[in-house]
Amino acid sequence: MSETTGKEAKTIHRLLEIGKIQDELKLENVDYDIMPIDGDVIIVDEMSMVDVFLMNYLTKGIYLGTKLVLVGDSNQLPSVGPGSVLKDIIESGETSVISLNKIFRQAAKSKIIVNAHHVNKGEAFIPKGSMEAQDTEEDFFYINEQSQEKILSQVISLVNGRLKSYGDYEFYKDMQVLTPTKKGMLGTKELNKALQDALNPKNDFKQEKTYGEQTFREGDRVMQIKNDYDIFWEKKAGKEVGTGIFNGEIGTIAKIDQEEKQIKVEFDDDKSAWYSFSNLEEIELAYGITIHKSQGSEFNVVILVIPQSSPMLLTRNLLYTAITRAKKLLIVIGSNKLIEFMIRNADAKTRNTGLEFKLRSFF
Repeated sequence: MSETTGKEAKTIHRLLEIGKIQDELKLENVDYDIMPIDGDVIIVDEMSMVDVFLMNYLTKGIYLGTKLVLVGDSNQLPSVGPGSVLKDIIESGETSVISLNKIFRQAAKSKIIVNAHHVNKGEAFIPKGSMEAQDTEEDFFYINEQSQEKILSQVISLVNGRLKSYGDYEFYKDMQVLTPTKKGMLGTKELNKALQDALNPKNDFKQEKTYGEQTFREGDRVMQIKNDYDIFWEKKAGKEVGTGIFNGEIGTIAKIDQEEKQIKVEFDDDKSAWYSFSNLEEIELAYGITIHKSQGSEFNVVILVIPQSSPMLLTRNLLYTAITRAKKLLIVIGSNKLIEFMIRNADAKTRNTGLEFKLRSFF
């Protein structure tokens, strides 16, 4: 967002310092005063991820007369926290809504975009060689494979040179492997071990540190998995400094200092931060991440694996969310049976919030 607008962008948590205030108060669900946000227009992206508590804090911090613009896709995964805020606001009919549902000429050339619309409407991927597939970019590939071992072999082949030859794509710069689950051979835990061995194997010249079930190694891709408002970071050798690394930020382990018991992580936005060995619960390997963790992010190349998993995970909005994470190339690997099930499985859990009714009553 910062690159697109030329303005500083922040997460809502960071803007309002919600977690930091709660930590300082040592209480959960405590009601505290929010400092008003100084702005004539506030634009909130990825609104589908905002739950009722976060929306409550946000609206408390907005002056009367400030314009609030909400941007999001209610067909993506709902917020982790309670509520269906964006969906309820839209369905209340009490606010101005602009829906983007037309595929324009340039976008229509992308199989990624066309297939995302197909899935959203409950339709199968466009068949190869069909009239609809003609005059489209080769940015979407589907590999029909049922065996978990063969799916893993395909993933390792793709990240370890195959896509370098195809489009000069490099793993650390361009690619992200997505999966619906944490468990099993194709869940994040085992997938990360396999990809670490393939892309950054054990080496006598690389330092490593085992923490819990994970072994961190110099050169590993990692992700911050919780908000830390106090951790110090710097950019460009100290020319820019600050505090705070937030959930979902991805980087690479640049150095492991065994004497100082610290790990240095260089993040994709050029920040670098040191983590003490006792604080490593804040990061995890991120060669492969869950689709839920990917929401709100985009990657040049997405390799999406669909293993057999719980029907509660294999849903249409999960598949749609995963497809829309890819910017330049998407490769889906899974069986026809599971893909068809996900496209049909549109029965998301009902969330009884009452927000839609209250909005209608208020206005």
